[in-house]
Amino acid sequence: MRGWEVKKMRGKILNYLSQFHSFITSQLLVFAICVICGVNVVAAETLTLKEAISAALENNPQLKAYIWMVQAQKEDSNMAKSYLYPKLSIEEKFTRTDNPTYGFMAKLNQERFTQQDFAIGSLNHPDDISDFQTSFSFEQPVFVPKIYYGINLSERELDAKKTELERVKSEVARNVVRSALMIQTAKEYLRISQSALKDAQEHKRLALLRYDTGLGLYSDVLRADAGTKNAEVMIAKAEGNLEVAMRTLGLVTGSTGPVDIVDEKPSLILDELTVYLEAANQREDLKAVNLRYENSLKNVEMEKAIFLPEIGIGGSYLLNDHKSPFASEGESYVFAAFLRWKLFDASLYYKVKKAEADANEMKQRVSGLGQEIQFRVNEAYIRIREKGKTLSLSKAALEDAVEALRLVRTRYENGLAPVIDLLDTQVMLDNARAKNLEAENEYVNSIVDLYHQSGMLLKGLNLTTEGAEIKENY
Repeated sequence: MRGWEVKKMRGKILNYLSQFHSFITSQLLVFAICVICGVNVVAAETLTLKEAISAALENNPQLKAYIWMVQAQKEDSNMAKSYLYPKLSIEEKFTRTDNPTYGFMAKLNQERFTQQDFAIGSLNHPDDISDFQTSFSFEQPVFVPKIYYGINLSERELDAKKTELERVKSEVARNVVRSALMIQTAKEYLRISQSALKDAQEHKRLALLRYDTGLGLYSDVLRADAGTKNAEVMIAKAEGNLEVAMRTLGLVTGSTGPVDIVDEKPSLILDELTVYLEAANQREDLKAVNLRYENSLKNVEMEKAIFLPEIGIGGSYLLNDHKSPFASEGESYVFAAFLRWKLFDASLYYKVKKAEADANEMKQRVSGLGQEIQFRVNEAYIRIREKGKTLSLSKAALEDAVEALRLVRTRYENGLAPVIDLLDTQVMLDNARAKNLEAENEYVNSIVDLYHQSGMLLKGLNLTTEGAEIKENY
């Protein structure tokens, strides 16, 4: 053989070895992807969308924290009521003194006073005397207006927090749906990336075939090989995004590990805008703010009630002994009724003014929140129109990209187009697939957001009275 023939033969052998190496590498990569995905599926708990929402409503840390906040408010309410109950106490006190007045009084309380104790010397210079005094005391408010206002305020705040709890449930449900769609998006990206890898491998095969037959350039083979490696990078990125999405859902549902979701989307019907605007007027957080506004008005009345008199009774039963505690050489009782009336305290005036200012602030908050809710509902409805149009356009673009790739591949196989056109068209198809997937999930997300903004999400998901039971402590 001539030298140039040997070099050509050697080049062909190297090309076949390179092709075989690329084939083996790609097959091993696909096998590894399948193994990794299989491990993820096995390691992750798989739930339906409804099961995931129910698990989140039961185990979500944010929701649990809010439940304890409601419980704390309930204890505040009970504490406010407790001020109406009598206060009972027992006290043991020991004193030792040579003070004439205290000594005289101690002997009288111990019922050990004698005629000799009236001696001038004993009165002026008494001996040291010890006294153990045991007292059983009580105090009972009879008319204290501030207590009644305080009970009313605490109960209304409890109602507000319970109402807000429903809003927190809706936020948790929305986060579950978003996380579920993230998982579905990540899975689809992985599928698209795997499909892109197969397409890139086919492009490389065609480039090698054309090169071997003398119809193509080796630079086309290198470009096709670069496209294959880029597809492999896309797969690695898609795998990472999928695991992060699963762990995000696990975080929302209160799990310590990744959670997978069945490929399903929430079935929420799109209705007229007026339906959502009317429903938004009954949103839980708006009800809570209204309750707090009513509370602020009651707080003004409570501060004014400081000017009213307070009436109460109290008393003590006393045991006195000079030797032992809880002994009773002498017994006595004290009973008292009191009326307390603050006639002048300059700070009370400013407390009332501050309460009135707080009430005006809450009034503006109610108005502002109502306007913001209406804005958010309108915004969400507008976004649905926008996302719907984007989805229809992305579907059309995907169909065009599929057809474009078919035509360019045919032209390339017939030697009528360079490999760069084939690779560029493949990239365009991959982008079209990804954008179509994003458009689909963004459209669903926009509907979910509309239901959430109008306060209808739990009802729309059939989770108002079933499917999500929370073991609350009140």
